[in-house]
Amino acid sequence: MTIYATANTTRTKRSAATPAAPATPATPARRGRKPKATTPTKPAPVLVTGYESEVSFFATRYTQGKRTVYALDLSVAQIVGLIPAPDPARPLPGNRRIQPQHAAEFGEYIRTHEDWVSPGIVLRGPTAFDFNPIESIAGADFGVVSLPTLAVADLHIVDGQHRILGMHLAAKGIADDLDRARDALARARKAGDDPNLVAHFAGVIKTLNAQRKRFENERVSIQVFVETEQSAYQQIFYDMADNALPITGSVRARFDKRKITNRTLTNTLEHPLLSGRVDLERDRLGRINQNLLSAKHIVDLVRILTVGLEGRVSRRLEDELKDEDLAQRSNEFFDALSQGFHQLAQVEDGSVSPAELRQHSMLGSPVTIRVLAGVYYELRAKGFDHDAIVHFFEQLDPYLSQPATKFLVEHGGKDVFFEGALGPSSRRQDLKEFRNVLVEWAVENPSWLGK
Repeated sequence: MTIYATANTTRTKRSAATPAAPATPATPARRGRKPKATTPTKPAPVLVTGYESEVSFFATRYTQGKRTVYALDLSVAQIVGLIPAPDPARPLPGNRRIQPQHAAEFGEYIRTHEDWVSPGIVLRGPTAFDFNPIESIAGADFGVVSLPTLAVADLHIVDGQHRILGMHLAAKGIADDLDRARDALARARKAGDDPNLVAHFAGVIKTLNAQRKRFENERVSIQVFVETEQSAYQQIFYDMADNALPITGSVRARFDKRKITNRTLTNTLEHPLLSGRVDLERDRLGRINQNLLSAKHIVDLVRILTVGLEGRVSRRLEDELKDEDLAQRSNEFFDALSQGFHQLAQVEDGSVSPAELRQHSMLGSPVTIRVLAGVYYELRAKGFDHDAIVHFFEQLDPYLSQPATKFLVEHGGKDVFFEGALGPSSRRQDLKEFRNVLVEWAVENPSWLGK
């Protein structure tokens, strides 16, 4: 039998030796309608990729610094599958030692923030790339880059090792959490006595699957530099790190609005003591800086006023606290400063500049202000109202409106001051000790205080 195939039908030509098939009674057509022609469907082709000897991606090829570079976009899942997880115990050649906590924090970040963002990752590799150009425009070739599956191990990280390890940890975390949630759901269904528990674990699984789906679809830019010489790719890493401008804590405080303490910054900057006197770029203030505090200092003060000198705003507190409450407490504290210390009142009315204050008074030191914020928090917790704290600050005024005296060196805490200093020691333990001394003075109200 010979088969003839056309675009829409398949016809059979019978040879003389082939008996005719018995006739099949025709199905009567409905009046006014022609019988429908049926088109045989071909089975869908089976695509098996696990046996491929190479991997291919759409990419751009160009030159940078006389090196060939391939730029491509990979999903988080593809990065995890393609690039081995860096080992914190074995620093990569031409790279610095990994900080596991930083990597874990990045992994948690991309899991829990749907609006996550990541800069590109830089890799290096040998010349074993096969590139098939499709179009060339202004020095850039667009096409498909391929490399043997076994050669994937030749790709090495130049920049992005913490992000890549974080992606590996996040992917494993999702898998582990799914295993636990599925087990818990199965046990809850088996028990059959708490539909709310079943719904809870079903919701957890839905959230985890959504995270995994994001990892399959959302992408990160990858640059692969063709470079095999160790000294050359070490230079690449150094040049990238050296030319990058580090972000300061003050800039981070202005732009990172996920933290409630940062969101409070905008309202706090409007206080009369601070207006026009906060450095929004630098973290540290030099002696001639015309600002009283930096944005980083303000955010730290908001934290101290919320959870104390040693406290930390946890994720639970982030959800429970209200921006307006933190802003109100912060403004009350700055009110207390300008009401209780005459030199800060002069800064507020513009008769004394912060730079001038810093030349002769401990109140010009951000470290002193941090301790006073810790004192304010502790006294409020002990039931002191605003006016009582202002009165205590007035009693402290003579001791803090000048360089450290012999009395403060002897009674302000061990090794917290040296005579003539314009601020206390900034060590955490020393700050805690000085705060405790001041709180004790406020509670006991000794007769000599403020004399």
